Amino acid sequence: FAMKVSLIIPVYNTAPYIERCLYSVLRQSYNNIEIILVDDYGTDNSMVLASRLLETPSVENAQPITSAADHSGEPRADHSGESRADVPRSLQILHHTENRGLSAARNTGLDAATGDYVFFLDSDDELPPHAIENLVRTADLYSHPHLVCGRVDVLPHGNKALEINEKLPDYIEGNEASSHTILRRNIPIMACNKLVNREFLQANHLNFKEGLIHEDNLWSFQMAGPIHNIAITRQITYLYHLNKKGLTMERVTPQRLESIKTILTTQIDMLAQERPLRTLQQAYIIFTAAWFRNLMYEQAHTEFDKMQQWIRTTLRPFGREMHYHNLKNHLLYRALYLPPTLLRAGKNLRDSAQH
Repeated sequence: FAMKVSLIIPVYNTAPYIERCLYSVLRQSYNNIEIILVDDYGTDNSMVLASRLLETPSVENAQPITSAADHSGEPRADHSGESRADVPRSLQILHHTENRGLSAARNTGLDAATGDYVFFLDSDDELPPHAIENLVRTADLYSHPHLVCGRVDVLPHGNKALEINEKLPDYIEGNEASSHTILRRNIPIMACNKLVNREFLQANHLNFKEGLIHEDNLWSFQMAGPIHNIAITRQITYLYHLNKKGLTMERVTPQRLESIKTILTTQIDMLAQERPLRTLQQAYIIFTAAWFRNLMYEQAHTEFDKMQQWIRTTLRPFGREMHYHNLKNHLLYRALYLPPTLLRAGKNLRDSAQH
């Protein structure tokens, strides 16, 4: 049995990078891949370049895959193509009739996926040649867990890596241990570079909330509740290109500010009643709030005082439950109520809380 992987690639105005991304997909050593390209109604020629490449890929071990790409009607799919191996490599190209954002594009791909596992890839990133093969082998080794995660290489080199906690075992079994792994951020909090069991996602309604920035933060939080097993490979399975992401991700825009508010309030509404899950969830929320507050402070953001007050008011009920938390979480929470001049100490606590 060759496990089928649905590789979901949202595309929106990534013309400078889309060919690099798709070449890396076509070069994959693993063949039972369903490529799902989701056109999110961009304004550049990303989809023209993508269609041209997929129709005539001059890549070893890839045969031409053809599809029709237009913006008419409902999302539609085109299937064709055989790879050199016995297992077919298939393609779906789906089209949004308006720009709906990354979450919606991922959801469209997820709804159309037919694989045993799904894997999200941003169209300005790329995969090492054996990425999917390494992840599938790891899944096979541990009897097909809910989630398989590899290492991420951040490019250009010299930037802070998205690391897996070196103390983490290669296999995490049980709901409590698996939830702890995600909520303590022992693996990167990103939707990409994770081989996720599709039936697990469907059974737990783990779609992405549309209209958000930092949707991965909420998605990971939601996944942590029902997950029961995680497998880890120490191989690099994702190449994360900063490109303009670094600047874009650091700038606090009004949409970003509202997204964080929505994420925090949604997570608080979803808090479990039982321990230790509730404590882990609270710690995850406190970390996000502290990180975002510090980011606004460093940018001398005009809305800092207002946002700081909102965070303090929203998280105040946690104070009655801090005796369930370890010292680092307790101090990080208390730092939210200290004057801004002491934020640097709070940042150091937040950074150390990751380790």
